[in-house]
Amino acid sequence: GEIVRAVYRDETRGDGGRVELNSTASLTSNGILRITDSQNEEPVESLHVGERLFLIVEDKDQDLSAKQDQVIVTVKTTSGESEAVTLTETLTHSGVFTGSFPLVARSKPRPNSGDNGVECFFGDTLIAVYRDQSNSTRTTEDRQVQVSVAIGTDGLLAAFSKVFEDIDLAAKTRFHIAESYFELFKSQKKLERIEQAQENLDHGRRVLLELAEDFPDEEYAARVSYLLGQFAQEQGDWQEAIKSYRFIIRRFPDNALAPDAQYKMAQCIEEAGDFDQALEEYVAMAAIHPESPLIPKVMIRINEYYYLKENYPVAARVSGKFIERFPEHELASRMAFRWGQCHYKQEAFDDAAARFKDFANSYPDDPLCAEALFWAGESYRMDKDVPMAFRYYNRCRWDYPESEAAKYARGRLALPEMLAQFEREADLDDE
Repeated sequence: GEIVRAVYRDETRGDGGRVELNSTASLTSNGILRITDSQNEEPVESLHVGERLFLIVEDKDQDLSAKQDQVIVTVKTTSGESEAVTLTETLTHSGVFTGSFPLVARSKPRPNSGDNGVECFFGDTLIAVYRDQSNSTRTTEDRQVQVSVAIGTDGLLAAFSKVFEDIDLAAKTRFHIAESYFELFKSQKKLERIEQAQENLDHGRRVLLELAEDFPDEEYAARVSYLLGQFAQEQGDWQEAIKSYRFIIRRFPDNALAPDAQYKMAQCIEEAGDFDQALEEYVAMAAIHPESPLIPKVMIRINEYYYLKENYPVAARVSGKFIERFPEHELASRMAFRWGQCHYKQEAFDDAAARFKDFANSYPDDPLCAEALFWAGESYRMDKDVPMAFRYYNRCRWDYPESEAAKYARGRLALPEMLAQFEREADLDDE
C-alpha cells in the first residue's frame, strides 16, 4: 500500500524553461488462490464429501499489521451453497493465508449458514472466489478456482477389534500403534533387516495418514506431521522430513511441537548439505523460541558453523554466551574449551590463556583438562609470558603424566627459553 514517487527535473526544455516531471505508483501484488492437499503443497483434482477443503491465498499486500491478518474467500457449489470462510496468515508478515473446512454432505445446502463448513453433495462443482481489491490492474478482480466433488467416496476395508467411545482415546491408541511401528522399523534397520524394516515403515505411515483424515484437528495434525517427519529423517529422506516439519511451523506456529520441529528441520537442512540455510533456521528458532530447552543445542550448532567458517570472534561470543546462560549443561565444558580455542585462533593469546586457565580450574576431572593446561601454556608462551607458560606446561605433565598433551608439554619444556626459565627458578630455590 505504500506510495512510490519518482521525480525528474528537466533543466533544458525545448522552450527554454525548467519543468519537474513526476509519477507515482502504489506497491501491490496479484493475489493467488489455490485448492490444495492437506500439506498445502499440491493442487487437488477432486474432493470427497466428508473430508476437508484446504484453501491457500498468497497476497503480500494483505499483510496489513504486525499480527496474523485474515482474508475472506467465498465458496460456492452448483447445488446452492455460498459460504464466506476466513483464512488466517500462517506467520506474521508472511502474506500467505490458509484454512481448512469440512465438506458436509447436504443435498440442499443452506447458504451463509455460518457453521464454518461447506455444504455440498456428490457430483457438485465447488468454486472458490477470492476478491483481490489491490492488484496490478488497479481494479477489483475475482481470483477463482474450481474443483469437482467426487460421486461417492473411496471404499476401505480394515479389520478392527475394538470400538472406542472416547474419541481422544481412539486417536491416542492409533498414535501408539504408529509409534510402535516406528520403533520396530528402527530396530530392524539396525539389524539390517531391510525388507521387514520397510514393511513396518509403510504400516506406520498408513496408520498416520488414516489418522490425519479421521482427526483433522490441530492437535492431531501437528503430531501426525511430526511423526511422519521422524520417519523420513530416520530414513535419510531429508526433503520429505523438511516438508513435514515445515508444515507444523507454518500451520501451527504456537503448537508445543513447533520448537522441536524447527530444530529438526534445521538439522535436516544441515544434513542435506545446505549449512548456510540451516544456520538461518537455527537463528530463527533462537529468536522465536528463546526459552526452549533445545536452545543449548542450537547455540552449539551456531558456534560450530562460525568456527568452521573461521569467523572466530562470533564463535567466541556464542561460546561465552552459552557458558553464561547454561553453566550446568552437560556440554558446558566443551563450549568452555571451544571458547579458549576461538581466542587462540584469532591470536588473542591473553584472552585464550585466561579461558584455558578457567577451564582447568572449573573442570579438573574433565577429559579435556590436560589439553586445556597445555593450551594455557601455549597461549602464555605466544603472549611472551615465559614464567606462566613454564608453570602450565609443568602442571600438565605432573597432573596428567600419561596424557597425549603431557608428551607435547615435555617437548615444549625442552625449548631454550623454557630451559632458561628452569635455571632461573632453580637459582631462586638455592637462594
